[in-house]
Amino acid sequence: MRHTLLVVLTCHFLAAFTVLGVPLYLPRLLSGFGLGEQSPWAGVLFSLPAVMTALSAAWWGRFADRYGRRLSLQRALAGLTGAFLLAGIAPSLPWLIIALALQGLAGGTLAAANGYLSQHMQGDALAKALNWTQFSARLALLSAPPLIGAVLMLLPHIGQHLWLGLSILPLAGLILSLKLPEDVTTSRERVTSPTSTERPALLPLWTLQFLFNFAMVITFPYFLPYAVHWLHQEVVTGLFYSWPHLIYLLLLPLWHRLRGRSTFFVPGMLLMALAALWHGVLDDPATLLLARTLFGFGMLLAYSGANQLLSETIPRNSAGKQFGHIDAAGKWAGVAAGLSAGWLVAHFSLQAPWLASALAALGAAFIFVTSSLRGSGYVRITRGS
Repeated sequence: MRHTLLVVLTCHFLAAFTVLGVPLYLPRLLSGFGLGEQSPWAGVLFSLPAVMTALSAAWWGRFADRYGRRLSLQRALAGLTGAFLLAGIAPSLPWLIIALALQGLAGGTLAAANGYLSQHMQGDALAKALNWTQFSARLALLSAPPLIGAVLMLLPHIGQHLWLGLSILPLAGLILSLKLPEDVTTSRERVTSPTSTERPALLPLWTLQFLFNFAMVITFPYFLPYAVHWLHQEVVTGLFYSWPHLIYLLLLPLWHRLRGRSTFFVPGMLLMALAALWHGVLDDPATLLLARTLFGFGMLLAYSGANQLLSETIPRNSAGKQFGHIDAAGKWAGVAAGLSAGWLVAHFSLQAPWLASALAALGAAFIFVTSSLRGSGYVRITRGS
């Protein structure tokens, strides 16, 4: 089973590296299509893959439940490979738009990977596996931008061919996925429609995931102008932004020695809310580092609790569909966070997104405490189904 998890994590990392590395440099890449770096097209094309993934994630989840979750993972890797190949040879902006739409429409590697793992693991083992898929995402988020930046520095004229080169990574993941064990699906597990007992718990679960992702993402678009007047150098600002993700990477292996519980989610969200409020009033680099550290600890606790909750709550027979819904909730949260951050900064201040982050985190904690997710009755029903 450890070999299976390692293969899935490698496939997911290769896909995440490809997807997360390009957006930072999208304005520069669009200059090859006759657009300035401050063109509004950069914002539109930045959001397009996320919107398409959000629209298609649940459908691909149902596809996974019906035709196989290994096949769905391979479908996501093949779709990402095709989208980046098309972007790399796109002769015009409309073709590039089609390629980026295809990236979102045929993507969803995280949901596909989690859906596949749910068929081979349960309980605490699945919760830890979901933590590791987040680990691979954080690792890609930290490593892809500087490495791709180095490529652009060494090959300044590479332009859109960057997409062409990056298509090799999901293709390698697709080839590697052939080593994964085939799905073992019984006719009973092919039932994918939630029962009336499942629906009440799943709706707050989707809402909780939306608020959790919103709380994390809304501070991203304007972190540079928020912090650069204290830190003065963009590279230092980038390091401060990445610090919570680095904490997650460093502490997760140690954290896994403890037995995970879904109740970690509430203290995690409370720490994130406190850290976000602190960001809104601090005024020096040392305090900023402490606030970023607190935010990182909150992320670690919240992700651990959320993934334990997913492993206990999502029915195994419709895991593909439900992980698709979870992925869609995260993507819609990202779109809503980007739009909200722009509106808040334009009408209030650079500190306003931090207040919105704190409110979203508190809202997620409130939903957990007041909904059926807090109890164990649904968990027993799900495991006994």
